Amino acid sequence: MRRKWLAGILVVGALSVVVAVGWLITSMHTWKAWNLPLSGRVLVVDAGHGGPDGGAVGGETEEKEIALAIARDIRNYLQEAGALVIMTRDSDRDLSDEDYTGRHKTQDLMRRARLIQTSSPDAFISIHMNAIPSARWRGAQTFYHPKSIKNQKFARFIQDSLKKNLGNTDRYARPIGHVYLLKKAAPPAALVEVGFLSNPDERHLLIQKNYQRKAAHAISQGIMRYFTSEKTPADE
Repeated sequence: MRRKWLAGILVVGALSVVVAVGWLITSMHTWKAWNLPLSGRVLVVDAGHGGPDGGAVGGETEEKEIALAIARDIRNYLQEAGALVIMTRDSDRDLSDEDYTGRHKTQDLMRRARLIQTSSPDAFISIHMNAIPSARWRGAQTFYHPKSIKNQKFARFIQDSLKKNLGNTDRYARPIGHVYLLKKAAPPAALVEVGFLSNPDERHLLIQKNYQRKAAHAISQGIMRYFTSEKTPADE
């Protein structure tokens, strides 16, 4: 009787160990899913312009500088979420050759498009600033090429996150057909105009590191929400 009793204890103990190990493995997978939602994903982050191409200008502020700062912050946030991030540029340069005799902008864009293609990413995001003659307009807006419903879904998640986190825009994600990199990109792709350098108040925000990080965090959150299979935000 004593042997049967001991055997029963051993069986129960063994089952407890199996259950505990199973719970630990499940918990580890759950922890990974919650803390590394982009594990295994490859993302290309594009900082617009660079080098001799300063992009839009507001006052003494050039688009290329802010675009690079925000793109770097996006990279950092996405890497923290487990993604492998490839930058089209990580310094003040473009991708054209200095001694190139043709149009530098054309060569630059073609090389960015080739980088996207050869990287085979899960998504592509391009960061820009806006500027127009009027100082009236402000706020972030996300653009996508209408060739794919995935582009629209990707852009909507990003725009929804910008609206909620920055609180300075009621714009929708907008389709646009003539942006070269969006036309050429095969994976889900979007271009974000983070703000207007032509608006003095918004320009003042855009040059501040805290605001750059806030914008980068909002964009990164939108990207993560896209990959966690949430319901696509509707335009309101």
